[in-house]
Amino acid sequence: MAAPLRLGTLEIDCADPLSTATLYATLTGWFQLEMPQGLILTTDNLIMIVFKQSEILHRPPVWPEEPGEEQKQMHLDFTVDELAPAVEQALQAGAKIAAMQYGGENFLTMIDPEGQPFCLCKRSESSFERYFRERGYTAIPNPSLNIDCTEVASLRSFYAELTSWDQGFHETALVTEQGMVVHFMLCDFEYRPPVWPEHEGAQQKHMLLTLHTNDLQQAVEKAVHLGATRPSLLGDTPGICLLDPQGHPFRIV
Repeated sequence: MAAPLRLGTLEIDCADPLSTATLYATLTGWFQLEMPQGLILTTDNLIMIVFKQSEILHRPPVWPEEPGEEQKQMHLDFTVDELAPAVEQALQAGAKIAAMQYGGENFLTMIDPEGQPFCLCKRSESSFERYFRERGYTAIPNPSLNIDCTEVASLRSFYAELTSWDQGFHETALVTEQGMVVHFMLCDFEYRPPVWPEHEGAQQKHMLLTLHTNDLQQAVEKAVHLGATRPSLLGDTPGICLLDPQGHPFRIV
């Protein structure tokens, strides 16, 4: 029997991988490595984030979302001890403060050099922090990943059954084996799934999860049984790329 799928990498499409990777490396102190597949940052909990040159003309998402415009599909959250110095550090590294803010005084949305929003959240004592201490972490590890969707429960269930990620953190989230929180966020806008394989003028994916398995055929069959679909074209990518029930492409290798 194949083992449950594990998180491999998170790919972020970029028009300028160097400046974008440098921003996040500056903000976090993560180790930066140049590899054939792109610039890679390795997080403190050993998740590999790949900053990859977009294969088509990169269209930055519009945030807040507007009808008919390019949408974000996923975004990152970072928990920081103090908000003000983290914001200043992000600004110096090339980020901007988003014009619209919805999070209150302890939560700020920033825009990275690709136009992708990310959030800085002030750390506070909470049941969520205690949950991670019980798991052997000193705090919630960075980053957290947020996936836009119209069906939170069903998309969460799909990934939970596919991967066996921990469901105990929150009813809208899963926790990967490395401790990354994956939130499934209910859209407050008319969600438009990405088109895969990508072509110019269509909604782009912006980010791509890669899952690792020891039995590719069995893992693909399981994913399809749970509700994933095979794209009409495979695209130029290693492994097998599928679409989750909300249309986000993900890769199994």
